[in-house]
Amino acid sequence: MAFGDRCDGKQIRNLSNYRRVYPFVMKTRTESAIYADFEFEVEKTLEYMENVNAGLSEKKVKFFHIFVASLVRTVAMRPQLNRFVMGRRIFQRNEIQISMIVKKKLDEESDYSNIKVTFDPRDTLDSVIQKMAKSLEYGRGDEKKHEEKEIDLLIKFPDIILRFIVWLWRGLDYYGILPASIVKDDPMYASVYVTNLGSLGLNSVYHHLFEYGNASNFLALGKIHKAPLVDENGELKIKDVVRIGYTLDDRISEGIYFVKAVELFKNFMQNPEILENPPPEENIKDYLIATEGI
Repeated sequence: MAFGDRCDGKQIRNLSNYRRVYPFVMKTRTESAIYADFEFEVEKTLEYMENVNAGLSEKKVKFFHIFVASLVRTVAMRPQLNRFVMGRRIFQRNEIQISMIVKKKLDEESDYSNIKVTFDPRDTLDSVIQKMAKSLEYGRGDEKKHEEKEIDLLIKFPDIILRFIVWLWRGLDYYGILPASIVKDDPMYASVYVTNLGSLGLNSVYHHLFEYGNASNFLALGKIHKAPLVDENGELKIKDVVRIGYTLDDRISEGIYFVKAVELFKNFMQNPEILENPPPEENIKDYLIATEGI
């Protein structure tokens, strides 16, 4: 690991001066956040799920699986999304990691936990489903999770000591020397944090980014619902659509890059059969160069 790199990312040293100065002008993720939402039809997606799941006693492919797989593929093909800012420097994350909250049961009283799933840029829809199933099983289990153990320990200290520990913690993180054992399992250190509000029958929201950790993207998936849309023939029709709220750190890339990434993501969501196969190597070349140095 070169000087200035972190356990979870490599410092980007070939940025333009204009982009290098961004973290000094906009010091926090909160003041650098851009809030956007986009809505698109998903009728082909639902047809695909119906065909794949036909005759099965339990659904193999769920809408959230396609959402996560589309996100993984998009980050693999648009690697600037996998950047983060810490200590006034911009880093390229070493892995594609997606964090989410898992409710043990869908009721107000049940506990929840955070999980972080690590993906490969060559992952297919099937491999994403398998990795998610394993992580969700762990998240819904009774075993204490990494962050739960941390909180249980920290909360035992008096307030003044707790404030000092948090101050020291953030200082170590700022300078990139927070132990890898902490960063590795902490869900707040991830490429993207997602929440599936659709599973609760809710629509999408604009969620804030966290100052703790270094996640630069937050996506909130809303429920599938009917809405009027104008089709390619200019006719107004009622379609099955989904809305997604997207909050991102403006410092990691620029507008046109984000717009093209959203278009790519929508294409995967609407044509999930693409995700059945790994991406062509040339499509993830930029990711491999950025993270593996080939």
